[in-house]
Amino acid sequence: MYILGATLLFIVLSSKNILIYNEELLIALSFVAFVVTCAHTMGTSIAETFETRATQIQDELQAFFVSKERVCKEIQQQMRVQQTVAKSIMALGALVLVNVETIHTQRAQAVQNTVQTQALTQIQHMMTLQNAVQAHMHTQTCSAYKHIMLEAMQMQKSQMQKLCMENALDLIGTMKRKETSTKQFTQNKSTSSTQKVSSNVDKKMNKNVRKPKKK
Repeated sequence: MYILGATLLFIVLSSKNILIYNEELLIALSFVAFVVTCAHTMGTSIAETFETRATQIQDELQAFFVSKERVCKEIQQQMRVQQTVAKSIMALGALVLVNVETIHTQRAQAVQNTVQTQALTQIQHMMTLQNAVQAHMHTQTCSAYKHIMLEAMQMQKSQMQKLCMENALDLIGTMKRKETSTKQFTQNKSTSSTQKVSSNVDKKMNKNVRKPKKK
């Protein structure tokens, strides 16, 4: 049916001078005839080759899809592993941060303790030096004070000796004055007593003389 229709169409077109027989047309007709004969004679083999090729392509595509699916599964598994690794890294980072903070606090505490101990040792050393300087200054001042006091005592002793000598001389002078004054007082008293006695005697005598005259 197809061949008959084609021949009738070819005849009609050639009779109407629609088809012009030149080189290009002849080459195209020969190619069409070759294709038709090949399809008629080797249609089954070509179909089989196309089927085999299609099955091969299908198998390759299926294998490719399987490999892609396997790769996707591996990628998903790797992603899960990476997620777990990332979570573990985050947990490890948090733990490291906590450990770093604790280490930092411990280090700060240790530094503070060392600084305090060093400061205390320096203060104690300074206190010992200050005590030693104070003791040295105390001994020096005590020795200087003793020396000054000894000098003052010696000066006071010399002055006291002078004062004692002066006081002794004054006492001796006053005693001599007292002796002279007592001697003068006794002399005056004796003279006054003798005068009184003589006056009393005179009075008695006068009385004795006056009494016989009255008789």
